[in-house]
Amino acid sequence: MTFLVAEIDVVRTADDLLIVGMLEKDVAAGHRGGADALDHVLHGTLSRLREGGIFTGGFGETLMLTRPPEPIRAGTLMLIGMGTSLAAQPAAFGTLTGLAMQAALRIGAAAAGCLLGWSELDLPAALVEPSATAMMRGALAAIDAQLGLESVAPMTWTFDIRNGDGARTATALAAVLAGWT
Repeated sequence: MTFLVAEIDVVRTADDLLIVGMLEKDVAAGHRGGADALDHVLHGTLSRLREGGIFTGGFGETLMLTRPPEPIRAGTLMLIGMGTSLAAQPAAFGTLTGLAMQAALRIGAAAAGCLLGWSELDLPAALVEPSATAMMRGALAAIDAQLGLESVAPMTWTFDIRNGDGARTATALAAVLAGWT
């Protein structure tokens, strides 16, 4: 398992699995996140799913699209509902990352891009490290649960860093990973 930190382009990434968090409501003046970018290239499809009650973005709600339409290059797109706001709830990021990792392991993804949290929210600087820590713990807990059943295939997992705090994010992720056995 290899963990990376980078900004992910939701249209150009050719990962096996692209995980994108979606809030229940659009972020005011936010239009910088993965869900917004996907909604734009899909001509408002995500907004229509939300408005029609098909995928509302409720916390923990998931929707998988295998072979998403062009111009998206990822093999599978996974939307994960982030609820109304996770800005003050770092532990919630861990729960959602765990769900995403379970899906990646289940489909045997060799490469996964994870756009949760910072992609859709303006996260206060004080919550960057606790949120990154929770995300790594969620991913590792899903791996640990899988290891009890069978071995895990090699995977490259990229955490998106649209928050502009790449160094602090990477440090927090590495600290959790260093303690993982």
